[in-house]
Amino acid sequence: MEEIQEEPPNNQIMILTGKFDMLTYKGVEKDIQHLFGKFASQDRDGRITFDFFDLNGKQVDCEILSLHRLKQASFGISVLNMSGNTRSVFVSDSYASLIYFANQFKSRISFEEAGFLVVGAQFDQELLDRAFLEIPKKAKVNTVFSTSILGRIMDCKIQDLIHDRDCRYRLSKDLVQVKSQKTNKESTESLFSFSLRTYCISQGIVQTVRTFKPKQRGVESFYHLNQLNWNELN
Repeated sequence: MEEIQEEPPNNQIMILTGKFDMLTYKGVEKDIQHLFGKFASQDRDGRITFDFFDLNGKQVDCEILSLHRLKQASFGISVLNMSGNTRSVFVSDSYASLIYFANQFKSRISFEEAGFLVVGAQFDQELLDRAFLEIPKKAKVNTVFSTSILGRIMDCKIQDLIHDRDCRYRLSKDLVQVKSQKTNKESTESLFSFSLRTYCISQGIVQTVRTFKPKQRGVESFYHLNQLNWNELN
């Protein structure tokens, strides 16, 4: 009797080849798809789900990417390609932005020596602390957050985490107020000019984290940039 193999559920078709139809359609190279495919699956409608995990490795949330929409994760973290050979680490709050960023800068990134952290919007400090313990001390940390004020504050919080700083960020009208819990040093910057650079200058610290953001005016993220470019071609 011929063996009948059951097909996987509609929303859990793993892409064993490392290729995702939608990403291929949008010009993402196969090697980059494979790099970010460890915790990813694709359903029959082409939507891609990226899993996020808690401290015990339990799946607690997911990011869902479809052709026209992106739902980012709120909780958990995903750690990819981290080892003792890691020389550069890229931190983001979106798989989609990280994938499109990597595809755009592929000629400038040594993927064999690159690790990736994708964090939920909750920015769980404990999860990040544990993840950063895996990063070699000599590794260069980069951030790939949005140009929004939240993304710029996330840049600063990664800098704080690396250097064991405890700062509080407060938005008041068109101002960002920052206070160091250790030194009580306070600084205030315009919401429109606030960045990791201005934060480090105002706090009198050396910037060690490099930020990557789209240079096109009005574009918040590399996901947004890819959507705009793709829409222009279709």
